[in-house]
Amino acid sequence: MMFPESLRLRLQLWHGFLLAAVLTGFAFGAYRYQAVNEMRRVDAEIRLRVRAVTDSLVSSRGQGVRPPPPGMEREFKLAPSRAGLFDGSDMSDYYYAVWRRDGAEWACSDNAPLPIERPDRPKDNEPLQGERTRGELREAFTFTPPGECLLAGRSIAPEIAALRRYARWLTVIAGSVLAFALAIGWWITSRALRPITIIADSAKRIASGDLSERIPVRSATSELGHLSTVLNDTFGQLESTFARQARFTADAAHELRTPVAIILSQAQQVLTRERDTATYQRTLEACVDAARRLNQLTESMLILATHDGDAITDNHEACDLAIITQDTAAPLQPLCEDRRIGIELDLNPAPCIGDALRLSQIVLNLLINALDHTPDGGRITLRTTTESNHARFIITDSGCGIAGEHLPHLFDRFYRADKSRARTTGGAGLGLSICKAIADEHGAVLNVTSEPGKGSTFTLSILSAKTGAIPPLAVPS
Repeated sequence: MMFPESLRLRLQLWHGFLLAAVLTGFAFGAYRYQAVNEMRRVDAEIRLRVRAVTDSLVSSRGQGVRPPPPGMEREFKLAPSRAGLFDGSDMSDYYYAVWRRDGAEWACSDNAPLPIERPDRPKDNEPLQGERTRGELREAFTFTPPGECLLAGRSIAPEIAALRRYARWLTVIAGSVLAFALAIGWWITSRALRPITIIADSAKRIASGDLSERIPVRSATSELGHLSTVLNDTFGQLESTFARQARFTADAAHELRTPVAIILSQAQQVLTRERDTATYQRTLEACVDAARRLNQLTESMLILATHDGDAITDNHEACDLAIITQDTAAPLQPLCEDRRIGIELDLNPAPCIGDALRLSQIVLNLLINALDHTPDGGRITLRTTTESNHARFIITDSGCGIAGEHLPHLFDRFYRADKSRARTTGGAGLGLSICKAIADEHGAVLNVTSEPGKGSTFTLSILSAKTGAIPPLAVPS
């Protein structure tokens, strides 16, 4: 037999089982208590009559009456003061019986249920009195020291019938309490599990595509309220993730379509008719530029896709941000000189553990971003340092700065603070996203501060590590 999977039914079954066990134990205990008290009362009344018979026997001895020898009969009579205890001839009345020392029956009352077997004589060191039950008869007996046996008893059929009625009443009451409790328990369980039903319905609507659906939270301090809050936060993150994914897909399609369209239009234009060599050369150069842009965009998207898939190779080792910065900035020195942009290097040893190649990609992307936003004749400062057990790379430019409303979205994919820049003149909007992805991979923090008209400062902070000395850094003039 399989246990039901319904949580409500399981709770109800456990509740019913425990309640039935408690009611059964209570009813059994009440019945046993009533039965024991009834038997004690009956035994006390019978024991009183046993003493009356005993007193009659002792009284006859005190008057010189002796039991006759074997083979001779003598009538046994109760004392007149005790005869009233055995009035009546109804089988439910009290009766008595007396046996001689040799075990022969001496006397018995007229209403005694014959035959009556003499109880077994107790062994040495055993009580000389006791009780026994024969069917619906309850009897008490005692042995005198000389060896006579005296017994009294009566039918306990009325008590048995009363106990049976009592047991039926207990059964009815326990059954009624169980049924009522189960009904109340079902109602309570239904109300208690109603939030789970609401959660399940909300999850179904979210799974069907309504990502804006949220679970109503009545009490945030309760267990289900806390669960609802956690699920709402999860659903919010899912909605944000799907929205970013949709936006990323749309932006990626747009970015890919532009260089492809350039290649197609240029190729179709020269294929319509014969062109001179210079035209073919310009067309091929345009196609190469578009292909190069397409290749860069594809590589950037591949880096982000690899990061999203948690498939980045763990190639972390001891390195130094100062050396990485120096090696990355050196190839761009001629470009800076052409635009009369001064680069100031303040590189102090900043040892850390990471992938030097990926960290250099952060430095390169941030430097190119600074060059793109710094006017000719401006200045860019690159600084590395170690502070509070963190190695830091800081790049500051004297560009146009970034408005405050753009800063929270600056690391979003395909996001551009300067909406006026054309896609053909600006980047794809993935450079800073790649920097943030690589920083997250290293457990580093990448943030930005900026003020319009005064430039921007990007700071990369990663846990430092003790390394050997680094070679002297050559600072370009």
